[in-house]
Amino acid sequence: MSSAAALLECDLLVIGAGMAGLSAAGWAAERGARVVVVERGPAIGGSAVLSSGMVWTATSPERMALYGGGDPALGAAILETYPSAIAWLRQRGVALSEAMPVLNGRGYQIDIIEHLQGCARLVEQHGGAVALETEIVALDLDKAGTVSGALARHADGDIAISARATLLASGGFQASPEMRARQIHPNTREMRLRSNPCSDGTGIRLGLSVGAATDSTNPGFYGHLVSESAEWGLERHFAGLSQYHSDHTLLINEDGQRFCDESRGDHASTNAVVAQPGSRAICFWDDRVHQAYATQGVVAAMPPIDKMQVALENGGKGIVTASLDEVANFAGSQGFDGAAVVRTIGDFNERARHGWETLLPPRSETCLPLDRAPFYALVVHPAITFTYGGLVIDRDARVLDRDGQPIPGLFAAGGDAGGVYRSGYCGGLSMAMTLGLRAVIAAGWHG
Repeated sequence: MSSAAALLECDLLVIGAGMAGLSAAGWAAERGARVVVVERGPAIGGSAVLSSGMVWTATSPERMALYGGGDPALGAAILETYPSAIAWLRQRGVALSEAMPVLNGRGYQIDIIEHLQGCARLVEQHGGAVALETEIVALDLDKAGTVSGALARHADGDIAISARATLLASGGFQASPEMRARQIHPNTREMRLRSNPCSDGTGIRLGLSVGAATDSTNPGFYGHLVSESAEWGLERHFAGLSQYHSDHTLLINEDGQRFCDESRGDHASTNAVVAQPGSRAICFWDDRVHQAYATQGVVAAMPPIDKMQVALENGGKGIVTASLDEVANFAGSQGFDGAAVVRTIGDFNERARHGWETLLPPRSETCLPLDRAPFYALVVHPAITFTYGGLVIDRDARVLDRDGQPIPGLFAAGGDAGGVYRSGYCGGLSMAMTLGLRAVIAAGWHG
């Protein structure tokens, strides 16, 4: 550590003031820890404050394995800790909705601001601090190879922080075009960001600097397909322009071909669209899908809105028409093979009626024809919320080195932790919160 830096001692150092970091900090502070939370941004909350506050997860280990596709041990750790996390929210008086189905699981909508601010208050009430607009420059290793704190940099000067345990919870690397292009796909360099702008891989780089391993088998990410807007980046567009209903539609590339099983979910299709020519697709649906899904909230807690209307009002490129010929003309005007687009629609409808088993790509869930006018066609692009490929951790959120051994004193949760999800998704807030709690419980702050 720098000899000129001011010195600060604490029990727990948390790097990142999002869902994972603040949940861990509040839990540990309530149990007697003196906690210092360091956040690069100007406010607490990270990407969690941009969410709807749905804390949900899979309803069984089998569903976690099927729909999350990650390390079974990490999936089991989330499910084991989820009841304690919900009980803690209730104990503290955080507002929760009734239980409701969400995608492939179940959960609650919480007052996310109340939870995060409450955790920050717990930290301060128990003698700790939340430092905003502060960056961690380097982790500190003692002679035994234990992470014993870090060097923080603020406009007022450097601070050497000594800590018994350090939690990396900076949110992943979705805000770094270079890391996205290198670790996910070259097309992700220009991808739209539906996340906070501070999660640029800081936690992962810090972990690598002390010998941590990364989950190299995991190139995926969580995000959604979005329509275009000249105002992209405004927080209201992150949900408003996301086409959550795309699992009931067809996604067709510039060559006029389907390329994925759309029914696996909009978040899964978003990963598939990245690799397509132009990193875009036409999302096509009919009136049946429009009335049942594109005008309804994706969960009960979300208000119903007309997704096509909102997309068009904000600059999206789309068409509503009773004619498939007009769909072809629209597709052609946008640089797609219009004739092939309409042939693909017709072929899908015929196979959906008489030969679902011959569909390529197959449809694992809904497989109904899209033949009821009016028809809807919208150009969509992938947008990223958080990354899956982080540091390798064990079920107690301890960061592992390249030999598979825990690095003493170092933990990771949220987007900085890899291996939880790979081919799918079973909740981001629950994953961040439960792994954050497992980290501080493993570090000694139990009940």
